[in-house]
Amino acid sequence: MANWERKSQYLLREIVKFRTYIDTLATAQAQKQKIYAEREAREQQELEEAEKEAEASAKNTEDDGAIQASEPAPSKTIPNPALPAAFLLHP
Repeated sequence: MANWERKSQYLLREIVKFRTYIDTLATAQAQKQKIYAEREAREQQELEEAEKEAEASAKNTEDDGAIQASEPAPSKTIPNPALPAAFLLHP
């Protein structure tokens, strides 16, 4: 009878050990899924922020010609072919 009791106790310890192992694996898998979901959400948020920044910079750099029209024209010295090169006047 003692042999059956020892065998029963051993099997009970093994059942507890494997149930604990299974519970640990389930908890680890749930934690892994949570981490992956948080990472995906963070990457999605960073992507949306980058798109917003790109839109904002595209709006700021949009050229409709108004900037060039408001700037004074650069003064260029046009050489007079009638005068020798040494007598060119610069404004």
